[in-house]
Amino acid sequence: MSKDHNHLRNLILAGLLASMSIVLKIFLSFTTYELRISFYEIPLFIGGMVLGPFLAGVAGFAVDWTYVMVHPMAFTFNFFTLSAILWGVIPGLLFFKRKVTLTKLAFTVIGVSLITFTLNSIQLYILSGAGMLAQVPARLIIMVIKWPIQIPVIYFIYEKAIKPSYHLIFAHDKR
Repeated sequence: MSKDHNHLRNLILAGLLASMSIVLKIFLSFTTYELRISFYEIPLFIGGMVLGPFLAGVAGFAVDWTYVMVHPMAFTFNFFTLSAILWGVIPGLLFFKRKVTLTKLAFTVIGVSLITFTLNSIQLYILSGAGMLAQVPARLIIMVIKWPIQIPVIYFIYEKAIKPSYHLIFAHDKR
């Protein structure tokens, strides 16, 4: 297969992963003004691992902007958008075309969670003032509870579904 086919395949995969994130963020989440319980980050993280930081970052941007268009409490580019982008970019920088271990994956999920938690907290502070500090303990608990779910799900999907598929695709492309 040509490079154009590989590029098209990667664009399609980025679109599919962004679509999954949009569904998880908009329809399968619990959202209030200061609080969201969602797993929209998982497809973006996997996208970074498989597609690299650029396409995964674009997917993260698309996810947040779609959310801005349909959700009444969302608004234009801010730290929330940057957080969605980072869920794809950081794994892309650390894992794209590199060996994935469960330990490295766990540290990356925790690290990205902490970075995005900080950015989202700053944005909430800008929007709500000091009153948002009352939500910090609940948001921290939710973040920590999500780790034992996110880490094995990402690892399992990557190891059992994505990695074998991509090895078959690239083996086919070398003929």
